[in-house]
Amino acid sequence: MKKIVLLLGIALWQLSLSATVFSDSSLLIALNQQIDNHVVAQDTIDLDELYAADFVFSHGSGKIEGKKGWFTSVAKGSFISRQHDSVTAELHPNLAILRGKLSVHKKAKEKTDRYYLYYIRVYAYRDKRWQMISHITTSEYHQPAL
Repeated sequence: MKKIVLLLGIALWQLSLSATVFSDSSLLIALNQQIDNHVVAQDTIDLDELYAADFVFSHGSGKIEGKKGWFTSVAKGSFISRQHDSVTAELHPNLAILRGKLSVHKKAKEKTDRYYLYYIRVYAYRDKRWQMISHITTSEYHQPAL
């Protein structure tokens, strides 16, 4: 009887860990999209809490910038939409690695740019909240301009 109770206890503990990982994964995937909703809305006030002070953005073009430089681009208001697809989350203690695809529509002077990129984003759990510390574009594909 003690063995059954012990095995049941272990099984329930593992199930609760799986549920926690799933809920954290779901939370991070939703947060990842919410961040880009704030980018489209030019909401740098809310974004300030979601990006770490030491955030680094590695663009597909090879350009690398920090939080301040990225926020300057966000404030220009040229993004029409930024939608994530096929996002996966790999969780570690106080660290999460997200991989996905981001479809971007962006206003240019006389046209609308449409492109999508594959990325790796790294989040750190600091001060009781998740913050993005890195975005790395691994590949980028442009569609013909409209």
